[in-house]
Amino acid sequence: MIESQHALEGVRVVEFSQGMAGPWIGRMMAWSGAEVIRVESHRVPGVVRLYVSPHEPERGIQPEMSPWFTDWDAGKQFVAINLKNPKGIELAKRLVARADIVVENNRAGAMEKLGLGWDVLKQINPQLIGLSSSGFGNHGPHASYVTWGPNIEAMSGMMQMSGFPHREGATTQYAYPDALSALHGLFALLCALDHRDRTGEGQCIEIAQFETTVAMLGPEMMGQLNHQRPPVKLGNRSQNMAPQGCYPCSGDDRYCAISIRNDEDWKKLGALPELGSLLQDPELDHLEGRKRETDRIDQALTAWTQARTAERAAEELQSLGLCAGVVQNTEDQYLNDSHLKARKAFEQIPHLKKGEVTAVGIPLGLTGTPGRTTRAGAALGEDNATVFRDLLGLSEAEYAQFVEAGAIEEDSPNL
Repeated sequence: MIESQHALEGVRVVEFSQGMAGPWIGRMMAWSGAEVIRVESHRVPGVVRLYVSPHEPERGIQPEMSPWFTDWDAGKQFVAINLKNPKGIELAKRLVARADIVVENNRAGAMEKLGLGWDVLKQINPQLIGLSSSGFGNHGPHASYVTWGPNIEAMSGMMQMSGFPHREGATTQYAYPDALSALHGLFALLCALDHRDRTGEGQCIEIAQFETTVAMLGPEMMGQLNHQRPPVKLGNRSQNMAPQGCYPCSGDDRYCAISIRNDEDWKKLGALPELGSLLQDPELDHLEGRKRETDRIDQALTAWTQARTAERAAEELQSLGLCAGVVQNTEDQYLNDSHLKARKAFEQIPHLKKGEVTAVGIPLGLTGTPGRTTRAGAALGEDNATVFRDLLGLSEAEYAQFVEAGAIEEDSPNL
């Protein structure tokens, strides 16, 4: 039997990124077998390298110790090129000439300022597929705006509908637009690869993170446009289900999420002796009545959940056919979640400073071409010699000349 190849084996990606959308695309492609070469510089390293682990604040900023970097840049090769140096631009162009895909995630116009815009890259490699991901895209009135996840969440309308009533809007705390744009970008790249395989034609893909986030809010947009019904902040409640919320349980900061979907679910809730009295109120037989009396219902539910653990509360409700689940933290997921363990959701991967670390796997579910993570994110420029000598064919003397010219960056005393 011939061993299956990885799904993207043979695809070479060159990544010029700042932020998270581009690195996450590269991470997923590397996991699927693509050769992903991340271009950085000591002056402008990948930003997630610099995020200090909250569990190890005494370490300060160490470019390979960030948990974000360990995860989002795993499986790649890392080269350090000074793109402000003409010889560095020469090296970047030589990489592009040997690439199938270029991914860039920067402020709009950044690549053009370096002399690496799409009009230049497609002349170097006519079959190249280029993906550009920026906050507002490469044209339009806001194209020049610098963005970060919270900016996009605010302008897209996410913050206007997130959080609790009569409180300020809330962010996701996770740069959600970046992850969302990465998934759109990955799908677009796979479409472009298929098109190139059939026609031989490359193309440029432009992803505006603002648009991908707005697109996610389609139902709310339609409610506003067609029914003049603006979205509202509901906290953990719902317009279509009541009661619904996260209810405190015994223990420190432990909660159980509960959703009563319909009138039938409400009747099932009456099987709990402590809550049976609520079922005797005919006003609560239907959704609108329960929405009006949500505070009273929540008080009764809270008294019930606080008398038991979150796990026990969820089990009791699930046994009645109701929707309930423990609000898990990361410790629950990694140490105690038997389902995630059974599905091997976590990977043990090599790390240059820690020996081995645990990382979340990529849940694509490919059975014929399963992916793998070869290593965590590596040091700045760790693969300079491999990429420039082996891939580009630089002789030892040529390599030394590029280093001397400041185009290839070796170890920096500042990092």
